[in-house]
Amino acid sequence: MPANVPMFIDQAADLYDPSIQKMFLKMAKDDATMYQEYFNVETGVEDLIRKDSSLSGLGEADFVGAENGVIPGDSPVQGFDKSYTQEMVGVLMAFTWKDWKFGIQKRKMESVVKELRAAVIRKRERLCAERLNNAFATSYAASGINGTRTITTTGGDGLAAASASHTREDGGANWSNIVTDSSGTVNVPFDYSGVKSAHRTAANIPDPKGNPMMLNLDTLVCVNGSQTYFKAQEILGAIKKNLIPQSFNHDSAAVLPFKVIALPPQYVSNTEFWGMFDSKLKGNEYGFQFLESESIMLDPVNIVYKTKELQYTSHTAFDLGHNDPRNWVFSKSTSAA
Repeated sequence: MPANVPMFIDQAADLYDPSIQKMFLKMAKDDATMYQEYFNVETGVEDLIRKDSSLSGLGEADFVGAENGVIPGDSPVQGFDKSYTQEMVGVLMAFTWKDWKFGIQKRKMESVVKELRAAVIRKRERLCAERLNNAFATSYAASGINGTRTITTTGGDGLAAASASHTREDGGANWSNIVTDSSGTVNVPFDYSGVKSAHRTAANIPDPKGNPMMLNLDTLVCVNGSQTYFKAQEILGAIKKNLIPQSFNHDSAAVLPFKVIALPPQYVSNTEFWGMFDSKLKGNEYGFQFLESESIMLDPVNIVYKTKELQYTSHTAFDLGHNDPRNWVFSKSTSAA
């Protein structure tokens, strides 16, 4: 919740209350970053607006046919365009002169200003996690201390990251990256059969010319503390023992071990959401992109001349999104569209 800025001394009267012998700073971890584990991160961006596109390879060769016949031809196709516009994210913390001198300084709590940088880190983590939380939507309302804004989440094909009707660049049949089992049930809940359904879904994803992508889903993203998270640990335990999860059968497991990225539940409203991706294809061509033009900075203090109010800020500048989500599959765990 937003607070009063600047902070007046009577907002934290315990700071100068002599009957209070000890006071402690209680701040969340400022180094718990995981966005780079599922986003491709590019730093040093110099353009306000970055636009990317692509060019496919070819399809398949074919028989020439009759003797001295003409060799059939094929051409690459242009991919979809996606624009990224740099946005500043920041936060300000301010203190009256009296609050700083007789409260913060006296209690030796000057390190509270480091929380500014941590606050920017948390916003970055939230915005990245919200892309997964809203993978099935084309936009969502993002709330913060400065109000609510609508964020568009479409990719190069104009669709959500998770869709049953992704457009193929060459005009071929649409493709789906929503986890679907062999019976046609979509948004399969996470369990051992769900993992196999994810691999089945990935196997059916074509490249822009309809060729097999040969995806290897090696990373699971879910919500920390959710049923999916704990089920993943159970499944991994069996797989690592070369056993079939959730079975007394002594045959080997059908899938390989996978990495688990557990997102904080504070950032994800659908706690049973899960997705898997091929980390070897996490790059400029596929998956989620994070383009940073200015890294997180703790700016120099500004002292207001007329009032001696002390102002501290921290900021960064970036944009994020996706063009082509071919290396990802997603599920709501609802067993329904």
